Amino acid sequence: MNKLFITIGILIASTANAQDLARKIPHDAFAVVNIQTAHFFELMSVDEFNTTTVGKAVREKANEAGFDGVQGIADFGIALDRTTYFYAKLTDSVTYFNFLLPIANVNNFEKHFAKDENVQDHGSYKSFVKEVSGDSAVFAWDNSTLTITSATLVSNYFEQPDVAQRYGLMNYNYYDYYEEAATEAADSVYMDDWYAEEDTASVVDFDIPPPVLPADTSEWELDWGAADTAALDSAYDAYSYEDYAVDSVEDDGNPYDSYYAADQAVKQQLVSEWAGAYSSALFDSPLAESVLNNSSYVASLNKDALVSVWIPSFESIYTALLPELGEFRSAGKLFSYYGSLQVGLFADDEGFKLKSSMEVDGNMAKSFQRMYGGKLNKKFLRYLNTDDAIGYFSLVMDTKAYLEELPALMKDTYGGMFSQYADDIDLGAELLSLMLDEEALAKVAKGDALFVLNGVSEKEVPYISYEYDDDYNYQEVEKTKMETIPDFLFMFSSDDAALYNRVMSYVSNKGYLLEENGVYQLVNTELPFDLLFARKDGIIFIGTSVDQLSAIASNQYRGKVDRYSRKLLTKNKFVGLLSAKKLSAEIPTAQLASLDRYIAFHKMFGSMGDFYFKSNGIKRNTISGEFVAQTPEGFDNAIQYLFALVDYATEQR
Repeated sequence: MNKLFITIGILIASTANAQDLARKIPHDAFAVVNIQTAHFFELMSVDEFNTTTVGKAVREKANEAGFDGVQGIADFGIALDRTTYFYAKLTDSVTYFNFLLPIANVNNFEKHFAKDENVQDHGSYKSFVKEVSGDSAVFAWDNSTLTITSATLVSNYFEQPDVAQRYGLMNYNYYDYYEEAATEAADSVYMDDWYAEEDTASVVDFDIPPPVLPADTSEWELDWGAADTAALDSAYDAYSYEDYAVDSVEDDGNPYDSYYAADQAVKQQLVSEWAGAYSSALFDSPLAESVLNNSSYVASLNKDALVSVWIPSFESIYTALLPELGEFRSAGKLFSYYGSLQVGLFADDEGFKLKSSMEVDGNMAKSFQRMYGGKLNKKFLRYLNTDDAIGYFSLVMDTKAYLEELPALMKDTYGGMFSQYADDIDLGAELLSLMLDEEALAKVAKGDALFVLNGVSEKEVPYISYEYDDDYNYQEVEKTKMETIPDFLFMFSSDDAALYNRVMSYVSNKGYLLEENGVYQLVNTELPFDLLFARKDGIIFIGTSVDQLSAIASNQYRGKVDRYSRKLLTKNKFVGLLSAKKLSAEIPTAQLASLDRYIAFHKMFGSMGDFYFKSNGIKRNTISGEFVAQTPEGFDNAIQYLFALVDYATEQR
């Protein structure tokens, strides 16, 4: 049934996107980024954007660049009601990077962007080459589409002897020779000047004052200046390493410079030719299969996303960014566990949302389902007061299942990657499995936990500094400083009461804990805050408030959890929430140096909503997560709020 829906989705996408620029993206693209400008301008109109600080800056920069007649973003000729794309295409020798932008008015585009460029007319399209951030890029367009193509060669490919010979590359290994020659040159020049003067005072006379030497300086130290190594180091540094290195290499006949220049010329020519050919193919050679025929990509599309990123396989990230790990891909299972990755940025009346999901293979999915199959201890909620708490973080996992799965995961993941240690890793995994008492460890910590940040305060704390007295003797001085102290409560489920009692008794007997009514306080410590321990109802508590821990131990503490937080904590495996508004109220005013800064800080952060992330773990074979920055009241959506913040921040400068 799922395959049927995917097939229908592909057919619908292919029909709806007959004019979509995605048809120019190859089926096997490394990564695809969709920028849905149409949806952006549904949330904020073009006219509204033009009146923002960003919109005004765009217009000003355009006027400075000589773009005549630009009154707003729509005047550049780029279509704002269609999707813009960026994608990368990997080969063994070169990586192509491409932008695909829809054109609304080709005359406006050419008027502004092709002005003063060496434009080539290819019949079906036009193009010019331009330096962008130090790299050469090919701009090509027809009446409806602009493509911007750049290419980067894969270094490892051209280091292969047969490839280097094919393209006439020397790949000259100069490093050791160059370093030795340069060092010898610097030493030689330095020593020549050293002996040029007989007067020892002139030994370090390179535009720096001569050192003042103690009266007991030996004759050897006077001759060599060893009594002031810092002065000698400065004298040596006065000779620029680079200044002498270049001359010495040339004098010694090192051919590196000419070889390197020749290699670079060949590579630059290849980049130019290949980027031009790839750009031409985008207009003259329609793809037999585009990314719109890729079921994984189609499944990742969401019309409500402002920006979405799709990567077909997690392995391809390593292939592109860490090619040196290529030799491991065929060995261990580190790369094969994970499939496609999708990330989407959304903006609505709740706020900004960053959603992500990643596919994993069947075996890994089963392991994750076991490891994160537990539930949060609902008793935790008795000790959470969401009216006062600044934020909280929770984790749910099954300690026993995690420890049972860990040895096999280690063996499968790393055993094949390091073949020379395969037997060691196998044996280590077996020994680890034998040594771990999963049942006992799971009793100590079942795997669920909740951390609550109740507040932040300032506290004057002592510290030791060192100063010179009147006789220049170094002595300790006790001072005080203000530090920001967190007030928190951490709790985790534990069924092993006997072990907890033994540990507390042992540490108390050693003089590190004081106990009062079931609450243990850490003493003889340099921590700037109190640290206390308690146990009740199968939960171990670690906190900073004596009053709170005492109330918990005596069964007098009553929390208060709002409905939203209750649902967030009980329905997910990972949760984190932070209230920017509450945090801004807790920041000590001494941290804000002036009244203006105080007002600006509370204007920007005091009106913000909550920030939170959540993940319900794994469902079927997909791990998903979501981060949300809530929009405060008074704004229709997060985009409007974001630009309002930018406008306000700009006004404060």
